[in-house]
Amino acid sequence: MKHIIYIIFLIFIVKNISAQDNLPQYLSLSAAEKIAKENNPVLKKGANRILSAKGRYFSGISPQMPELSLSYDFVPIGSGLQNYEERSIELNQAIEFPLKTIYRGEQLNSAIDLVKSENEIEYLNVISGVRKAYIEVQEKQVLIKLAEENLITAGEFKEKSGIRYNAGEATNLEKLTAEVQYTQAKNNLEILKNNYKIALSDLLYSMGIKEALKIYNPVITDTLTFLSFDESLESTMERTMNTNPLIRLAEHKTYYSQINKKAALSSYLPDFSIGYKRQSVNGINSYYGINFGISIPLWFVFEQRGKVEEANAEIKISENEYDETYNFIRNSVKKAYENQKNSEKQILLYKNTLIPESEEIHRIANAGYQTGEITYLEYLQAKQILVTTKESYISALKEYNLNLIELEKAIGRKLF
Repeated sequence: MKHIIYIIFLIFIVKNISAQDNLPQYLSLSAAEKIAKENNPVLKKGANRILSAKGRYFSGISPQMPELSLSYDFVPIGSGLQNYEERSIELNQAIEFPLKTIYRGEQLNSAIDLVKSENEIEYLNVISGVRKAYIEVQEKQVLIKLAEENLITAGEFKEKSGIRYNAGEATNLEKLTAEVQYTQAKNNLEILKNNYKIALSDLLYSMGIKEALKIYNPVITDTLTFLSFDESLESTMERTMNTNPLIRLAEHKTYYSQINKKAALSSYLPDFSIGYKRQSVNGINSYYGINFGISIPLWFVFEQRGKVEEANAEIKISENEYDETYNFIRNSVKKAYENQKNSEKQILLYKNTLIPESEEIHRIANAGYQTGEITYLEYLQAKQILVTTKESYISALKEYNLNLIELEKAIGRKLF
């Protein structure tokens, strides 16, 4: 038994390693999106929902099955069926009024379009989630590099302050401050590395990577960049109305409710039946019969009327939902557009003003500290300004890209 469990465990490990080998060692954003398309269970479920809807379409437009019956009548008790007086072989076929089949086919075909629109929304959500998660990983990656640089610098000044203190050129306060700064820089680096692991786990989850493969640790190849979006709000809004899948879903729901009304009205129409019978009576096999039938919607005041009233109400509901969706999308686009533009202003402020000024402050302070014109604490203040400014710029760059993705989501398609 132990050997069997061991073999099963080895098979499991080999399968996971094999699957891991198919994942790229260097992971770009486009590669992450491609993996998500292939592995994310939400998208897989969506594909199967389309197949299910198509299956319902074919079964829904299929005519009713014919009924074949065989009967023996007037058989004396205690004797076999061969002693019948009358035998009937009958074939009956129910025939639905053609308009009913047509409208039901339109209903089911419209249901396929509904599922496809819902899948478009799910796809947009999944890809947006992947892009956001990738940006979070990018940010943590850059912050780790800054923290590593900061740790190296803090280590150098810790060493120098110790030497200066031993030589009597620095105070104990300067030495202790350098040690604290080094410890803080080291701790900050560890925190960022842990945050990176969390962000990477979220990325793998959004890509649909199974839990067993979360040891996968790819090299993130893309870097945070600033891509200006220069389109006007009016142009963006116009584009949105043509591309957002929520609008298309609302349109499909309206059309579906209209088809439902046609189907409800067609319930007033009669159905038909036709049958053919061959009979054998007292050993004579030359009898036959044909029957025709028609259903009469006698209780239309209840069932048919109820269906029509329900369909009318559904049309109004779908129209209300369309208006609600329309207003929601326009408001979402406007908010996303304004947030993106505000983020852009922050980026330009950092790039054009804050970072150059912080670098200049640090350069002057470093030169002054090396020549003894300023104290270590004064230099440390200038260094902290530069570090904080760079970190804030990275965070602002992340927020800009996240807002850009929100704008993409509101528009309904990728911008870059």
